[in-house]
Amino acid sequence: MKPILFKISSLEFPSYTIMIMIGVLVATYLGVKLCKKKGLPVVYALDMAIIGIPAGFLGARLAHVLVEAPQYYLEAPARFFYFWQGGFVSWGAYFVVLIAWYFYLRFRDQPVWAYFDVASLCVPLALFFGRAGCLLNGCCFGKPTHFFIHLTFTNPGSTAYAYYPNTPLHATQLYLMANVLIMQGIIWWVSRKNWNFQGKLFSIMLGLYAIGRGTIEFLRGDIDRGVYLNGAVSAGQIVMIFQLILAVILYFYFKKKALPVP
Repeated sequence: MKPILFKISSLEFPSYTIMIMIGVLVATYLGVKLCKKKGLPVVYALDMAIIGIPAGFLGARLAHVLVEAPQYYLEAPARFFYFWQGGFVSWGAYFVVLIAWYFYLRFRDQPVWAYFDVASLCVPLALFFGRAGCLLNGCCFGKPTHFFIHLTFTNPGSTAYAYYPNTPLHATQLYLMANVLIMQGIIWWVSRKNWNFQGKLFSIMLGLYAIGRGTIEFLRGDIDRGVYLNGAVSAGQIVMIFQLILAVILYFYFKKKALPVP
């Protein structure tokens, strides 16, 4: 695909980074509009966006270092700071972002789950652009396939080319993009039809993402993301199992607590 979106002189602009920033901007814009509509102070939504960038960066890096390549970084700890060489994991990003948001909103004495519900109406769009970045970058690629929907990476600069040059692969990046769009549609529908307690949209988002992402993981071919049991299960799937359990627990907890929606 196109790992470098464009250049200005000798300065390169990576596709993945640009797509992430577009996703953050789109999600923030939508979040501000929704907060205004719900009567929630907009300033905290803007703060969440600002906090989310470094928190996501740190979480994605930590997950890569601790789960995917711990020995590599133990050999030379300074490599942790070689960010330009890549090495980020999406699920690490959003877990650290959620933790940072939770403590920030608690510190500001704001309705945490009301803001998390609003975020759940926006985050899938950020994920969509993030996966578009994966597509352009050639990472998070699929296994070889003869399925009529497939992607073939011919750019030597893409990650997929290093593993499967000029080989039809499962279009996992497109599947992941479709997954979050479907997720977005379901959450929006629930918000309009039956959003009757705080935390409902958030717990639904966690559950839907866990199911979709966990299923698509079976088709991925980038084994360096961390696979176990002779490739039968990935680190991402293990995380998604726990996330699904957490989503169910939170749903019934929020339902019992029944805090009114703004």
